[in-house]
Parts: sequence; C-alpha cells; structure tokens
Amino acid sequence: GGWEPGIIANIEVLNGERLYPYGIKMDYNGEFVYAPCDNDMFIRKILRFKKGDRVECYTEEDGWVLGEVAETEVDDDDDFSHGQIIPYRVRLDNNDELFVESDDDSCIKYSTSPRVSRAEQNSNGFVHVVSRMLINNEEYDEAQEMLQEKIEVMRSKIKNNSSHTDVAKWRVDLSHFLCYMSEVHQASGSLEDMKLALVEAMVLTKLSNDKSKPHRLLDVTSKLATYATLNGDNRNALRYSEEAILLVKETTHGQDSFRLGSLLIETGKLNVACNMRERGLTQMSDGIDILGRLCGSDNKQVVQANEEYDRICEGERESDDN
Repeated sequence: GGWEPGIIANIEVLNGERLYPYGIKMDYNGEFVYAPCDNDMFIRKILRFKKGDRVECYTEEDGWVLGEVAETEVDDDDDFSHGQIIPYRVRLDNNDELFVESDDDSCIKYSTSPRVSRAEQNSNGFVHVVSRMLINNEEYDEAQEMLQEKIEVMRSKIKNNSSHTDVAKWRVDLSHFLCYMSEVHQASGSLEDMKLALVEAMVLTKLSNDKSKPHRLLDVTSKLATYATLNGDNRNALRYSEEAILLVKETTHGQDSFRLGSLLIETGKLNVACNMRERGLTQMSDGIDILGRLCGSDNKQVVQANEEYDRICEGERESDDN
C-alpha cells in the first residue's frame, strides 16, 4: 500500500460496468489502475515543494508574504471536506501559520529570499526581503534607493575580492538585486536600464552553480522576454519565452503549474504573431488545458484565453475562405 507516482492515461474510463474518473499508468511497473473517486484520498498531484522549502504565499490581506513549508499533505479535519488534503501548511516569517489549499503559482511559489532576524537587518537577506515587499506594494522609489546602494556595494566587493571564498554567494545576491531593479526600471518605463540590469544578472547567474540557479535563470529569462515584448521585438520575446518554458518544466520537474499554463498561452500568441500558427495554437491549447485543470474552466484567464484562441482560429478560417 501507500502512494506511488503515475500518469493519468484516460479520463472517464469504463471498466466492466463501472465508470471510473481516471485510468492511471503506474511508473514503477507500467500497469494500469483506476481511481474509484476523484478526491485526494485516492488521487492527488505530486507536490512541488517539500518541508523546509522557502516560499512566497499570496494572502488577500497582505499580498505576497514570505515563509517556510512546515508540513505537506495536511489532512483536513472538516467533516464536509470529502477527503480533501490541503497541500501545505506554511509558517510565515512573522510566525503566523497559513494553510495553502492549491499548489499553483497563483497561491504559492518558490522564493530565494532568506528569513531575516532583527539582528540581520543590515544584511543582504534584509535587502532581499524588504526590496521584494516594496516592489510588490508598488513603492518603487524606496525600492530603487535601497537596491542601488546595495548593488554598488556588491559590485565593489566582487571586483576587489575576486579570490574571496564568499564571492560565489555575492554573485548570487547581486543577480537577485539586479532582477529586482529591472522590475523597478520596467515600472518607470526605463527599458534600456531594465535591459542592462538583466544582461548583468544573466552573466552572474551563468557563473554560479547553486541550487537556486535554475529558478534564477527562469526569472531572468522571463524578464528578458517581457523586455523584448515591451520593446516590440517579437522574435526575441519568442526566443526567451521558449527558453522559459523549458526552465519552468525543469524547476517543477515536469508538473503542471499556473506559471507553465500562463507561459504557454503567451508564447503561443507570440508564435502566432511570428507566423508559426500551428505551434502557437498547440501551445495555447496546452496552456488553456493546464489552467483549466488547475483553476477551473470559469477562471477569468482561462475564459479570456479561450476567446483569443477562438478569434485566432476564426481569423484563420476566414483567410482560408478568401
């Protein structure tokens, strides 16, 4: 007994006289099994995070807040939960607890920001946390002032202490600060400064070999795609977006995520704009399917993406008729 990984091979499968919600091919022996009910007592997604991982969680009151996964697959004691398993219990940095009911990027995402104590408030970790929160709250002038000072300090330390044992860590911190600064430049419309910050961040990220490297590569690559889009450069926006899709799949170990679904939809639209309609429509369809499974077919983003998909297909049919 116990939980084993597998892949959903069929939906609404008739076996004998019974209709099962899912037919699943098991990884360990290739055999097919059937989930008798569509609830977390019988079938559930493989979670993206484990106990101890640093994460950002979205709350209605405070927006994005930092914390650490304290427990996974939490049993819901509610008598009306019908076998519902809550993916995560997160201990926030203010010591509050938060139960995260959906394992997707709209609710919980990976964070490289460390926990900061009062004694560490002049540290890089403090700048990570506070600048991130300032940007989330659209306090861009304050974020820029804090980040600019820290970026200059970090550049000087790396330049003047190239053989120091901590130089690799400094590069990681500097790449984070440059990414944050690129968001400030984007908000102010300073696209050239945005590009310069991202190019430097990419160089630093490629020089590193820490466990957060794939996540930082994804972050920089996604921001470069945004820069190219804002600059009207669809070809480079498409190139960076295609790279970002591969990086999302690497960081989530191939699991569906809100970020992957959204990225597939946007990349699909770019492919259509670059006259690669078939690939673009396939990506949009895949992204809509992922978001539909994660968020429901009535989700606003899913509805809008479906409408865009239909408009593109309708335009294609009209072109064929002419």
